[in-house]
Amino acid sequence: MKIISEVQRPNPQVVKQLEAISPSDFGHSINFQLISARKIKPLIPIEHTFAGPAVTLRIPPNDGLLVNKVLDLVQPGDVVVIDMNEEERFACWGEITTKVAMEKGAIAAIINGPVTDTKIITDLQFNVFSYAVSPLTTKVYSLDGDVNVPVSISGCIINPGDIIVGSNDGLLVVPKDEALAYLEIGKKEQEADEKRRHDLEQLGAENYLRRFDPLWDKMMEKSKNY
Repeated sequence: MKIISEVQRPNPQVVKQLEAISPSDFGHSINFQLISARKIKPLIPIEHTFAGPAVTLRIPPNDGLLVNKVLDLVQPGDVVVIDMNEEERFACWGEITTKVAMEKGAIAAIINGPVTDTKIITDLQFNVFSYAVSPLTTKVYSLDGDVNVPVSISGCIINPGDIIVGSNDGLLVVPKDEALAYLEIGKKEQEADEKRRHDLEQLGAENYLRRFDPLWDKMMEKSKNY
């Protein structure tokens, strides 16, 4: 059992700027660090994109003791990330953990396993992503677990202090040492998206699609050569 109390959190101003950019904008440019909502789903509709540093936890399927420890280390603006290796039976997160997280100032929880008390969490309007929902909960066995170590969610490695950006479409994991580079990518893609909107509005659908004719023609010509 490893418990690391200190987390190197990123510059709050950079986090705030990343919060203004949807993970979907990054999806135009990057191929990794994105977690789709196919497996890790938002429990409630995410009305506004959020961003915050990760505090991480890895626990065995049925022992939830260290959930309380990671909550003890939460600071305002944090995102709690719990890796249960896609567990489907034992829920480690519910009403009480949500209320504790909210009082500590957490802005979201990402659970690679089940949650419970979903109606209450929905009423509380707390941002929760989860792999499953279950009425069966973890117990306090003091078996194992690690706090603030690298974890894996849907194949994406998350280190403590990495920035989690979340929307209704899914999650982006920004490595804390590459935050400025990701911010530059995000701003560039936001501008490109805005230009596409403007072009569509000015040109209309038919003229907008004609811009792709050279690419389609090139593809058709290439296919003839095979």
